[in-house]
Amino acid sequence: MIFTPYSDEANVISMIRRFRNEDYALIRMTSTMIDKNNLDANGILRDLLLSWRLVDYDELANGGRFGISYDALFIQNGKTELIKLKFYRVANNRGDKRFSIETIKQRMENGEINEGDLLYISIFRQPNGIPLIYLINLTHNIPSENDLLNAIGVDAITDLFYQIKPHLQEIVHGGFFNNSKGYGKIAPKDVGDTLEALLGINTNNRNDADYNGLIEVKSKGGSRTLDTLFTLRPQFDGTRVADYEPSDRNRVSAFARIYGYDSDAHPGYNSLYITIGSIDAPQNNQGFYLHVNDETRLVNIVWQDPFTGKCEVAAYWSFDDLRQQLYLKHPSTLWVKAESREINGMVQFKYNEIEFSRAPQFTTFLSLIKSGVITYDWRGYTSKEGRYVGKNHGNAWRIKPYAKSDLFGEIEIVEL
Repeated sequence: MIFTPYSDEANVISMIRRFRNEDYALIRMTSTMIDKNNLDANGILRDLLLSWRLVDYDELANGGRFGISYDALFIQNGKTELIKLKFYRVANNRGDKRFSIETIKQRMENGEINEGDLLYISIFRQPNGIPLIYLINLTHNIPSENDLLNAIGVDAITDLFYQIKPHLQEIVHGGFFNNSKGYGKIAPKDVGDTLEALLGINTNNRNDADYNGLIEVKSKGGSRTLDTLFTLRPQFDGTRVADYEPSDRNRVSAFARIYGYDSDAHPGYNSLYITIGSIDAPQNNQGFYLHVNDETRLVNIVWQDPFTGKCEVAAYWSFDDLRQQLYLKHPSTLWVKAESREINGMVQFKYNEIEFSRAPQFTTFLSLIKSGVITYDWRGYTSKEGRYVGKNHGNAWRIKPYAKSDLFGEIEIVEL
């Protein structure tokens, strides 16, 4: 059964998600579904209902009389109706998971739901806190933006984006702004710190998205440089680093001490300034590469001894930790490009172009690590022995700019 949207249907999905960004399910209608009013509750739909604590199919007994019914919005061009949906398991040995749409045959006669149509099913939380299911036919009777706005409003991310958009417009058209830190040599983080200051965001290195936990702000001065996604220290239990350093809080420094090289900039110290990519594109000369282990659900930093060729896991992240941080940091993101100049010792920034993305896909994140498009930067130096003295510059996961559209599905250029 084909649930993949055609290009015109995909355009409608993009329009919907400019208003609401919750997860959704797709159902391609067949003549049997309509004739028997017996629609397959596919895995994505079941997960969606379970995540909102509306329906747990595993808890339903077989038979329609044990089903659960909910009112839902059916949003069409020029009108929105309340219809009833029933979720149930068939009274057979398999207990097939199904649902039905009230008066579906009548709606077929009216041309509202047809064979071959693709239905979009999602859920949003109403102002009273109660979740509400809604349906949209992506193929026929497509609602307008006003229909959507009147029926389901906008989610918190969209609402916040609309609030700050005038401020972004002022910044983009405001010319050059002084470096927020004042006079002094430019540092890579200055362009972002200045933008956050202009937006009224405290630069406090928060774990979630910069703006109210909903919108991350990323800015940079060069279009060819990699885009930073997030920082997340790896784990070391069971590695040589853990054997060397019993205190977990010192293990990042211990990593540079064990695997680093003599520092030219800091004599007597070990430096480790490298980019770590996949085995096919390691992007460093120190023997490190990333390995995605689907069986153990770990992303490993692997080090290969240049003399023996033996490989060892030097550090690692769990899939769960990476997924959590990716989703926490990037519910949505403003990607801002800037240029800089210096006048009488004051660095100034001009912010030119802004892109907006939502909802990264973790499976794609892993595939981009495998292909070498997403990499991990290790940046720091430390003393060779004794007490750890040195500096860590913030090790980070980074992505090649052209691949952001793969990771986030869609990148919107903000028209200001």
